[in-house]
Amino acid sequence: MISPPDALSRDDFVRAVDAAIRERRTRKVLAGAGEDPQAFEAALRSALEQAGMAPFHFAREEQVPEPWRFRVFVGEGLKQVHRALDEAEILYGKLPAIFDGAGAVVQASWLPEGRPERDWEHLAAAAAAAQNFLLAMHARGYGSYWCSAPILGQAAAARIFGQAEGESYLGTLFFGAPLSPEDEAERGFIGKMHARRTPAAAWSSWNEG
Repeated sequence: MISPPDALSRDDFVRAVDAAIRERRTRKVLAGAGEDPQAFEAALRSALEQAGMAPFHFAREEQVPEPWRFRVFVGEGLKQVHRALDEAEILYGKLPAIFDGAGAVVQASWLPEGRPERDWEHLAAAAAAAQNFLLAMHARGYGSYWCSAPILGQAAAARIFGQAEGESYLGTLFFGAPLSPEDEAERGFIGKMHARRTPAAAWSSWNEG
């Protein structure tokens, strides 16, 4: 049996993990890096390390074995990529407001090998890494949004984000301080699926032989 951290009882450990999974939800409009940008960046770096603890099944046949890639934009780097996307007329609908509110934007991609029996495993592993990233930032008190707008993965956007040749788009992750409940109710775009969750019995089966 896996032991919890020394500071936590097993029950507290389970409650903390369950809470991070259950309480995290999509927050499309955020409040930038918050009152302490240095603390936000430290949390982002720490959460990025946790993203890399996702399981992956086959090592890439190159120096870096993981099948995922994350390109993080904060501060002036975020302003530059936002400006370039604006100038390329890539942002539309709610995307300008989403970029305006982000404290960090992370372009997530994965590396296919052209071997179907492995590529689906690479994609699944990269998605697990992205989920780790979202949960780790939630546990540190920050909001997130995993955006899959196709235009952000097309060639023009990929060039702006610096995505390497041969990588496939996984999504664009937005992180930042959450809005106050009042501001979120007024102008936040909240994910539609959180309230539509169904019990496990609706999508699973339990077999005892």
